[in-house]
Amino acid sequence: MSRGSARTGPVLAYLSLGSNLGDRFENLRRAAAAVGAGPNLRLLGVSKVYRTEPVEVGPGHPEYLNCALAVECALPPVELLRFCQGVEAALGRDRKGELAPRTVDIDLLLYGEETVAEPDLAVPHRGIVRAFNLRCLADLDPKLEVPGRGRVEELLAVADTSGVREFEAETGVRGG
Repeated sequence: MSRGSARTGPVLAYLSLGSNLGDRFENLRRAAAAVGAGPNLRLLGVSKVYRTEPVEVGPGHPEYLNCALAVECALPPVELLRFCQGVEAALGRDRKGELAPRTVDIDLLLYGEETVAEPDLAVPHRGIVRAFNLRCLADLDPKLEVPGRGRVEELLAVADTSGVREFEAETGVRGG
């Protein structure tokens, strides 16, 4: 069941991208490009890329690279999720389990001001308050409101960001 105002046009949505297998940076770059080329989607912004320690998994998992995207979206939330899952599959994501290492993981963090509670989708995403997601979202809009939780800048101020470090690369995820 979704709650939100009746939509009359595109919605601003935020996606989290993560990778901890293969060429992690290239995986993020390719995923961002695929999302930006998607139907009824327009890429508006890309956060910095961060190196992050694995969260909620067992020992031995490789370190992640993470970033977030701001997209203008004319797809309903579940269709956006399905599109993102298609991008994951095209980039070699093997769905062996929620906590398994992955070439790319794309999560729908926010969809406008809507809250969504569907069997396969919860928005805001349950992991939105993880430090790496908050850091990435703050790059895009620190004043962004997370329904039912508060502003990103306020949530980030009390988050443990010790495992989140900026990633330096020769080229950006934006391809430049």
